[in-house]
Amino acid sequence: MAKDIQKKKKEIAQDEEFSPQVEKTFKITVRLMSWFLGVVFILVLVLPEFNSPVLDKITRWIFITAIIDLMVVLLIEFFADHVKTFLTRILNEKSS
Repeated sequence: MAKDIQKKKKEIAQDEEFSPQVEKTFKITVRLMSWFLGVVFILVLVLPEFNSPVLDKITRWIFITAIIDLMVVLLIEFFADHVKTFLTRILNEKSS
């Protein structure tokens, strides 16, 4: 009986449609984070060429930020349904 309930919950979660506003917000968030990653990794490749100790320190912090952002993007993509459910809850509270 418990297995049947779990199967039904999984089917409902898979068939769940999210509002266009939630989909748009999710898409924009992931796109912005991806663009940020691209720009940051280009900076990490270019900035060390200037041979400046200050730029090396800045590059190190930029690289650490990029790695953290990459992990967040991966988690957001991996748990997309949960994130969209969370966004739905936030957007519904905002509109109320």
